[in-house]
Amino acid sequence: MNQEIETELPLVAVAGGSGFVGTHLRKKLSSGFRFRGLTRSTTIAQASPDIASTEWVNCDLYSLPKVTEALKGCKYGIYLVHSMAPSSRLRQGHFRDLDLLLADNFIRAAEEAGLEHVIYLSGIMPNESEKRLSSHLKSRLEVESVLRSRSVKVTVLRAGIIFGPGGSSFSILINLVRRLPMMVFPAWTHSMTQSIDINDVCRAFRLCFENASYKGGTFDLSGHKPMSYKQLVKRVAEKLGRKFISISIPFNFFFISKHWLSILGGVPLALAEPLQKSLIHDLRSEPNPLSEALKDGLTSFDRSFDLSVYEDGSPKPNPRSKTQKKDTKELQKQCRVRSVQRMPLPLGWNSQQVAREYSEWLTRKFVRVISAKITDDGRISFYLLGRLLLLELTPTPYSISNLKRSAFYISGGCLMKKVEPQGRFEFRLFPESNCLIAAIHGYAPILPWWIYSCTQAILHLSVMQSFSRHLKRHNATVIQ
Repeated sequence: MNQEIETELPLVAVAGGSGFVGTHLRKKLSSGFRFRGLTRSTTIAQASPDIASTEWVNCDLYSLPKVTEALKGCKYGIYLVHSMAPSSRLRQGHFRDLDLLLADNFIRAAEEAGLEHVIYLSGIMPNESEKRLSSHLKSRLEVESVLRSRSVKVTVLRAGIIFGPGGSSFSILINLVRRLPMMVFPAWTHSMTQSIDINDVCRAFRLCFENASYKGGTFDLSGHKPMSYKQLVKRVAEKLGRKFISISIPFNFFFISKHWLSILGGVPLALAEPLQKSLIHDLRSEPNPLSEALKDGLTSFDRSFDLSVYEDGSPKPNPRSKTQKKDTKELQKQCRVRSVQRMPLPLGWNSQQVAREYSEWLTRKFVRVISAKITDDGRISFYLLGRLLLLELTPTPYSISNLKRSAFYISGGCLMKKVEPQGRFEFRLFPESNCLIAAIHGYAPILPWWIYSCTQAILHLSVMQSFSRHLKRHNATVIQ
């Protein structure tokens, strides 16, 4: 009988389900939902279920066909992905561009699989022009826009610092206070921020799934009383019973402060820097119906703190930390490459025109030392001196006749190692943002890694940057 009831529960796809927020959501909502976790980690996918209501699917979120297959049969979706963590041994590209690709894959797949409703956890936005936002907040805003570009209803929940066992921002706070006898407060620590407990975030997700009136809306999540980051640090110090010397300076001092945030806060530099720069803005929630519905029963600051630390005051670990080291070793062992660059989109062009222009431009630029040939079936071959096949790109079935996405398997050539799954190359267009993304995913070079990283990798990045400048000049000529 219990099994029959369980199978009747709606199935929710969770991208980012093994992290801090995803783990708590799956636990707190397990009485009313079943979950399918999408993960690139073979460790997680092959392990016994951590929560009975969750099934794990090994899925490369950069692969549109694989995401589409993983979402089939799901009714709802939860999107918690941010691309700051490494996904290959070498990654070329800004996290904002990777976030754009991942969000586009997920929502296209959600539409194809017939999902009814997707909830995205974003960040509180300041009352400022988008041009002045930090890269982190710009990325969040862009992801919101991309997720809403298809027919699927998308609800956006915006939260500040989330308190809870394993939360990255919370752990930074705790570790800084515990380890520093003296604290320097740059200008950015005087901006206002608003924290909230993970349990209240979970309540917000449940309300949005169960109450149709919230479907498709955007809601700031209020929680604890707004305070500056400096006040937040001092409040945490009081809770820990610690005292320190404090010095305020009228500069942001990002270059130095990001390093002590990373080293002493115990988080990767790639994560510390964008989080820090987001705090230059005043981030307070705006009143809204969902926050009003959550008001009764909000977890207090003191209670939230007590639930998030051990008795000695050390922060409880992120659930993902159990598998992170093993996954990182596996990425290093695989020797795969991901290279993602954003470029200007020529007015009126489709993805096939971009691919053809890239081939012709490359041949002109290298004066036939390196040349590219395109066959009638769309296959692109790159040659050295017109004879030695360097790389061959074969169109994927998923992208044939797709005017906004031309994707290829890296299928041959003396510079590639034959591996499964095959590496991929693609041009993806975002006309609403006047840009395109050129990307390599999962490429396995034949050269020894140290030679590749010092030669071919640098050359590829230089070529793509040069092609981007070429497209920019083309746009300037058209406008004139």
